[in-house]
Amino acid sequence: MSDTAVKELVQLIPEGLPTGLRNYWYPILQTEELPAGKPVGLKVLGENLAAWRDADGQPNVVRDRCPHRSIRLSVGRVMDGELQCLMHGLRFNGEGRCTLIPWETAHTPHHDRLGVPAYPARELGGYIWAYLGDPVRFPPPPLETQVPEELLKPDEFICFRLPTSTWKANWLLAIDGSDGFHAVVLHTDSQAVHRAERKPGSNEVPLEDRRIKIIRTSHGVRGVSVDLEGEPINHGHFTVDVKGQRFCLPCLTTNPIMPAPGAAPYASRLWQFPQDAQHTTVVRFLSWRARTEAERAAATRLFNEVALPRLELVNAEDAFAAEAQGDLIEARSREYLLAPDEDVIKVRRLLRTAFVSQAQHGERIDNPAGSLAYPA
Repeated sequence: MSDTAVKELVQLIPEGLPTGLRNYWYPILQTEELPAGKPVGLKVLGENLAAWRDADGQPNVVRDRCPHRSIRLSVGRVMDGELQCLMHGLRFNGEGRCTLIPWETAHTPHHDRLGVPAYPARELGGYIWAYLGDPVRFPPPPLETQVPEELLKPDEFICFRLPTSTWKANWLLAIDGSDGFHAVVLHTDSQAVHRAERKPGSNEVPLEDRRIKIIRTSHGVRGVSVDLEGEPINHGHFTVDVKGQRFCLPCLTTNPIMPAPGAAPYASRLWQFPQDAQHTTVVRFLSWRARTEAERAAATRLFNEVALPRLELVNAEDAFAAEAQGDLIEARSREYLLAPDEDVIKVRRLLRTAFVSQAQHGERIDNPAGSLAYPA
């Protein structure tokens, strides 16, 4: 690839974007991953963070570095709801202000000089959320306006959180892999149709006899399985009357799924955001519309018996594909995009626009109204 072509490609991936899109809410931990009385260290958007619960049990998030001698605060202690440095005992509150220097008076001016950057944090829907960025320049919108509908309506939906995973790939490649037509091939061992010899009266078709039919839905491009005669094969994807947007800023992809013919559809919500330029954190939950105990019992059974084992395989397959693409610049420089990639291009442009809008114009782009509606 020529130097000019590489420069043009880099312009499409602004410096800083490979390590994340700041000034958005991120589900950085699951509720049970942040116990009371003990700080937790983690890395998000290329930044080391320390999280802990205060005396009221509310989450707090600060940069994981004591401003005194630069030791990690996440190896410290929680004292009276504040975070205390392990090395010399300096304490910090949830706003990042130093509240105690053990050898100084209670009103020393050093308190104001030794603050640590802090980020707004909330707990909602089984997750610890942090608004990572500059809350003064870009005030955070209410968290309730930035999360999927079902997290706000526990009486109408039942949600199941999957374990958080880490992929050894850049987050932009991970999001590329959430296109709407790869599942027919990549997930042949985990989706509703398994590789098998055709049997009389069966809809099972061996992989070599499957093809992809590209359709356009209200949720964007979707690829569905067909056999050599063009007859549809049950593929598990819900494509009719889909609500909301398939991709929402900063990194949320939604897939409506019908796990078996006639079964109640569910939504797969998937956040993919960077730990750093080489590692992606993947957070996923599944949700069913369920207003009665019978509906909740049916959804629970379907999750445990069908959806969970299937999604565990899907996650491993998607991770393998993302990691197999290698370096971000190398992967993008060697690709040849085709017509069904139009949604991939739209997502790339949206992420670039959101990043450049902040850097060059001081404006934060939000999702359109209704984007986070339950899809099915």
